[in-house]
Amino acid sequence: MTQQLPSYRSTPSNAETVTIPRSEYDRLLQDSQHFAKLRSSLLTGGLSQETLDVLVYGAAQQHPDQNAREIISQSPPTSNATLEDKAPNCHEHSGVKVQDPEEFDVGEDEDEDEDALLDPHGSEDKDDYDESSRSAGSSPTPSAQRTVLIRNLPDRIMHKDIVAAIRGGALLHIYLRAREHMASVSFVEEAAARDFFRTTKAYGLIVAGKRVEVGWNDRQFYLPPYVRAKIDNGASRNLVVYNVQPNVTEWVIRKDLDHIHNLIVISVQFKNGNAYISTNSVHNALFARSCMMSRFTYKGMKIGFYPDECVGSPGKILKKEPQTPAKKTGSVPNRFQLLSLDGADDEDDHGNHDGLGAMNNGMRWADNRVSA
Repeated sequence: MTQQLPSYRSTPSNAETVTIPRSEYDRLLQDSQHFAKLRSSLLTGGLSQETLDVLVYGAAQQHPDQNAREIISQSPPTSNATLEDKAPNCHEHSGVKVQDPEEFDVGEDEDEDEDALLDPHGSEDKDDYDESSRSAGSSPTPSAQRTVLIRNLPDRIMHKDIVAAIRGGALLHIYLRAREHMASVSFVEEAAARDFFRTTKAYGLIVAGKRVEVGWNDRQFYLPPYVRAKIDNGASRNLVVYNVQPNVTEWVIRKDLDHIHNLIVISVQFKNGNAYISTNSVHNALFARSCMMSRFTYKGMKIGFYPDECVGSPGKILKKEPQTPAKKTGSVPNRFQLLSLDGADDEDDHGNHDGLGAMNNGMRWADNRVSA
């Protein structure tokens, strides 16, 4: 007869010790170690502490009942619990709605999802631009100038339109406010941002067939040192999955990355057996790569970065309008030249010539004759 272990509920709530099976203790210890490693990897990869807390505990507004966590903690763990069920990771995100394939729209959903993140009180810029600085524990450098503001964008503008128009340097972050017809674009290198600004001021910029206005943004995006180190080692806002399996489709990739806060998947293209994923920012791409590498779907596939296409030469800019040369002021033609048939005029006519000559820049009729 086997000895029955005491149940979890039989332990008094004020007891300082709890008796559990050795196998359960080993599993909990393993879960704790995996969680610590995962937490360290996510923070190193660019995730802020605030976002990690949301992934682990859920958003505050999604738990109005203060006793909800206490109720959950009182429930005994099941014996068939697995590591994937218990360990908090990027596979799960409270309140995330995954769209069905028939509901997915590559175009408008990007803008609608991002508009849902905007704060109506105008703090979305501060939250978005300070997120990376909070995670790095540093304050932005006031002299750093890498973010330009593009205004007067056309209706139904999308991230891919901005990426297609911008050339001259790798992009660090793209923040689109489609309803306000403007976008903040941050370059990795400050020199590239200055060159882009000067070029657009001299030649103009066309985005989605419309001429737009370019200026410096009041709030400059901060590049944390750890993200700079990743970029120096080859990181960019673009991911590539090598030797992708047939079951990994564009819909699968978008669904797997849909839970990442402020991540916009601009495009997914398949070429030569690889999947090329274009996103809106470098730090979000770092986090997305960590999440994909932790999923069983991408097991055995190498996930890396590919160069930013915006590094190329300046693209859709207006041709500089040539200055119209000033017309040379020539002598006023003699209106009475045809009246002179034989070149012989009487003295009275010569007297009138002097008067008309003063009206024609001081030139006499005789000076303006065309020899036959």
